[in-house]
Amino acid sequence: MCRKAWLSLIVIALALSMAGCGTKDAKDVVSDLSQRSEEMESYISHGKMTIQSGKEPQEYDIEVWYKKPHFFRVAIKNIKKDVTQILLRNEQGVYVLTPHLKKSFRFQSDWPYSGGQVYLYQTVIQSIIDDNERIFKAGNKEYQFEVVAKYPFNQHAHKQRIWFDHRLNPQKVAVLGETNEELIKVEFDRFEEDASFDNDAFDMQRNLEKIPQGDKTSLAAIAKPSAKQAEVETVLPEYVPQGSHLQSEQTIQTPQGPVVVMRFKGDKSFTLTERHPQALEAGLPLMGKPVELAGTVGVLLEMGERKRLTWTEDGVDYELIGNLPVDELVQIANSTYNQPSK
Repeated sequence: MCRKAWLSLIVIALALSMAGCGTKDAKDVVSDLSQRSEEMESYISHGKMTIQSGKEPQEYDIEVWYKKPHFFRVAIKNIKKDVTQILLRNEQGVYVLTPHLKKSFRFQSDWPYSGGQVYLYQTVIQSIIDDNERIFKAGNKEYQFEVVAKYPFNQHAHKQRIWFDHRLNPQKVAVLGETNEELIKVEFDRFEEDASFDNDAFDMQRNLEKIPQGDKTSLAAIAKPSAKQAEVETVLPEYVPQGSHLQSEQTIQTPQGPVVVMRFKGDKSFTLTERHPQALEAGLPLMGKPVELAGTVGVLLEMGERKRLTWTEDGVDYELIGNLPVDELVQIANSTYNQPSK
């Protein structure tokens, strides 16, 4: 009887030992993620991003193409408005493209490595590697990390939770505020490693000229507005920094159409201009960076303390200029989204 008991204990011990060998801890998973990120030649990912901003959540269809060493194409489609913008990185630089308006901005930038893009496999993995205080949980079908959120344009972001399946494919990323409220969420439904692309897949001109299927508005439809549409339907920002106020508003007639100029004065002064969209070809690279806003992708230029943030939304080109912190400029810009015109 004793012999059988000892044999049983040995079998159980061996089983537990073998099971333990198959269980990975945080260090193992982080090492595997780092190695995979470095060795990966290409991938395509797809998912839905939800941003909690304003009165209702904004939903986006997100598709990412990556090709080693540093080619990126991110198509961000506003689902409600059915309009797509493209963030592109190739040998010539970094671009923000708005195909339906034939608008392009070119940057000298290290995007996406300087940001914290929640939908990019590499930057998500890097956020895990950088946080030595990371929290790790291993489930039956997934791994979960909780790390510090580093988003320079969203000061409310406190931490993020990241889920991978056991093949280390991304499943979900959630950015949380200080009280664990969900600010941004990306749910992936596709991740294809070793994807193949056409030779010109990351070419700026190809991506600018090929309007994504389903996009509603075109430059031709808004470049020559009717007499009824000639005036700009202005939008006031819902958020204005404390101690500042609208001092003046005037409409200036230019050869390209009317431009509305609103000057806000006070503790934090800034100027907001609004006009009908104009086509802008990619010329000399600008020392700027793309900024993801509540409803679109903007372009930020920093000239010392003075900053310029531009974006296009609902048939209006916006330009915001002031000596404000970037996160406050973003807050003002976001507060114009879905606001009724005057």
